[in-house]
Amino acid sequence: DAIYHAATLLQRARQVYCLGQGGSQVLAEDIWARFSMISTKFRTAGDSHMQAITASLMGPEDVLLFVSYSGDTMDTLRLAKENGAKVILITHYDDAPGAALADVVLLCGAQENPLDSGSIPAKLAMLFVANVLVLRYTLDNQELANLLLSRTSQALGSKLL
Repeated sequence: DAIYHAATLLQRARQVYCLGQGGSQVLAEDIWARFSMISTKFRTAGDSHMQAITASLMGPEDVLLFVSYSGDTMDTLRLAKENGAKVILITHYDDAPGAALADVVLLCGAQENPLDSGSIPAKLAMLFVANVLVLRYTLDNQELANLLLSRTSQALGSKLL
C-alpha cells in the first residue's frame, strides 16, 4: 500500500526532489537518475545548503523523496512540510523522527550496526525499495513511460559502446 501511495504522490507532483545527506545523497542521486529517464520533473540538490533552499521553495504540489537509513535528518523534511510539500521517506526505522513528518514511509529491511555505517547491504536494501517504486511509477503510466524510455535510450545510444 505504501508503494502505491508513494507512486500516486509522484504521479500527481509538479516536481519531485530526491534528497539525502552523506551517503544517502548518493543513493538519492541514483534514484533521481532512474526517474530522469521517464520524466523531467525529478530533480536533486547536493549539499545541505542547497537542500534547505530547495525545501523552503517547495509547495503543496511538490514532493520530497528523502533517503535516510536512520530517518533522523529533520531540517530538510521540516522545511518541506512547513511549505506544504508531500514527503516520502525511505528509511529502515518506522519510528524514526523523520517518519513523523512523512506522508509515506518506505521501509528497507537490511540491518546495520553503528560500526557498519553506510554498509553495502543497507544501501542495496534502500535501492531495492526505490527500484520497486520506480517500477510502480512506470507501470501506472506504462504507455508514456515506454515511449520516454525509448526516446532516452535513443539519445544515449551513441554513448554506449
